[in-house]
Amino acid sequence: MTDIKSFASMPAYLLFLYTILLASIFSGCIEPNAEDLWSYTVESVLQTDGFSRDVAIENNTAYVATGQYGIQVWDLQSQSLSAGFTGYEEGGAFLGFDDPSLIGRDETNKLIFVSEPGKDVKIFHYDGGDSIFYRNTIMSAKTKGFVSFPSETDQFIMYAADNDDGMKWHYYNLDTTNIFNIEFIEWTPYGGGEIYTPGKPQGIDSDGESYIAMAVDQLGVELYSIDSLGADPNLLGRVDTEGNGEQVTLTSDGVFAACDDAGAYFITTGKFSGTGSSTRFAEDLTVDHIAVNNGIAVLSLGSKGIALYDVTDPSSPIEKGIFPVGYVYKTEFWGEKLLVCSREGLQILSIKQ
Repeated sequence: MTDIKSFASMPAYLLFLYTILLASIFSGCIEPNAEDLWSYTVESVLQTDGFSRDVAIENNTAYVATGQYGIQVWDLQSQSLSAGFTGYEEGGAFLGFDDPSLIGRDETNKLIFVSEPGKDVKIFHYDGGDSIFYRNTIMSAKTKGFVSFPSETDQFIMYAADNDDGMKWHYYNLDTTNIFNIEFIEWTPYGGGEIYTPGKPQGIDSDGESYIAMAVDQLGVELYSIDSLGADPNLLGRVDTEGNGEQVTLTSDGVFAACDDAGAYFITTGKFSGTGSSTRFAEDLTVDHIAVNNGIAVLSLGSKGIALYDVTDPSSPIEKGIFPVGYVYKTEFWGEKLLVCSREGLQILSIKQ
């Protein structure tokens, strides 16, 4: 170890170099400038009883898959519970939900779509009030994700990531049949089809106009083009990623992919046809889902909470902080506010840049 006498006997140029070395060592231990980080404010926590696993937002209403509790409907403006359902009636019997983990909403046709692990997607009619009406099941028990779009009244189209079959899509029409004065109402499929992929689909997203993106586990991310809603998808290409492609978020600039232990990616649309680029970020994080809005990317990190990134330039994401807001499954933007699906409930956050 160098003592004071050693310093005194050093030539001037060596003393200068030694000082620079020490300065660089200590500067490397300094925390990042806090002024470069963003912050957040928790405005409210909606107590959802069960774990808040997924949310679908329609205007100012949140439809929440609350795990073993079932389904809850929340008025976000008043932050009040509008309705809660632990189960439903089918054939005169009450059936409890096991563990709803995916949820969707079709406001045009007043439908709620619910998926539980190992079960088909269930369709319920809900137009407010304190009752939901079971219709039937669609897709398959291996559905890992879905997106739906109403094409007209009494009709919708759904795209699904099927862990067995690849990507599936169908139109569904409302079908009402009267048998012995008993009315049977269900949604029946027509058209559509399946596209096989050697990967194992995990998540899916679409703009309903031009593209469908799908996470295919070990094989990364696939991108499909469509001429219009309901047209047959055409595979543009597949981009391999480090780790497993689990969830995708489609934006006008490209695809954000959550890749579990391998962090996250931004992939330009052109990359799928061999002319663009991809950027890996958050490499030291386990990322389950990514929500994007107005240059802000929110990464869901499970037990570590959320990470915020400035993606004004999506090809060069800038980390803006990791925040322990509980165990987070997913986030979605509600206007400029952020809804956080967590074990602590559905949290409403404001992000301060």
